[in-house]
Amino acid sequence: MFTKLREKILSKEILSSKIKRIIILDSVDSTNNYGQLLDSPLDATVVIANNQTKGKGRDGREWKSFDEKNIAVSMILNYPKSNDYIGLMSILTANSVIETLEMFDLNPRAKWPNDILINSKKISGILSEAVFKNNKAKSLIVGVGINVNCNLSDFFVDNFDYRIDPTSLLLEKNSIFSREDIIVSFLENFFKWVDEFKCKNFETILDFWLSRWDEIGKNVSIVKNGKNINGKIYNLNIKGELILYVDNEEVVVNSGEILA
Repeated sequence: MFTKLREKILSKEILSSKIKRIIILDSVDSTNNYGQLLDSPLDATVVIANNQTKGKGRDGREWKSFDEKNIAVSMILNYPKSNDYIGLMSILTANSVIETLEMFDLNPRAKWPNDILINSKKISGILSEAVFKNNKAKSLIVGVGINVNCNLSDFFVDNFDYRIDPTSLLLEKNSIFSREDIIVSFLENFFKWVDEFKCKNFETILDFWLSRWDEIGKNVSIVKNGKNINGKIYNLNIKGELILYVDNEEVVVNSGEILA
């Protein structure tokens, strides 16, 4: 259980001034689902689950969670006015996870569009979802899962099929970690990067992410809307969209899944 989490969050000046509402749940199917069902979600609402029974990944996949061994947190924000740059919300969230993990002498790497890897294994995933009212996007929910104190037997107990092999802080550092302290550090980083977004410091956000990205020049196959796009990764543009060379022409991809 999270016995002192609320107190720890509110003890940090940046968080007590930024966060409008903290919801801490013992168990929930998905923190993103819970956030979507709130009648009138306040900007800067944070939903945290001690246990998540059916975490959500991209394209309807499940994010595997384990009782009191993972972090499952969702941040609810007003849908940004700078919606042309909405793709940078996942980028800045990745920055927040990376900065948090770097505190533990780890070398996390970004994988477009929403994964964080250590030693080519996935330790964290991000899922951003818009909430609509009267066919207009009103809120953005950014969900984050981080594997903390999971061991190999947790990951493979039911022969779950992972797209990318998983890892955790425990496996990488051979030590048990405080989920409460990690959540507090992550939220501090997250709201710092949100401030950068609100100030339209888009290049600052992107530059940090690019410095932790190793996929430039890689030949990949990307699935988008059920179709494969094969090309070589060239870069990301200022909106966080992937730029590929396909048959010697630049192709911009704003969403999808890199298979290889």
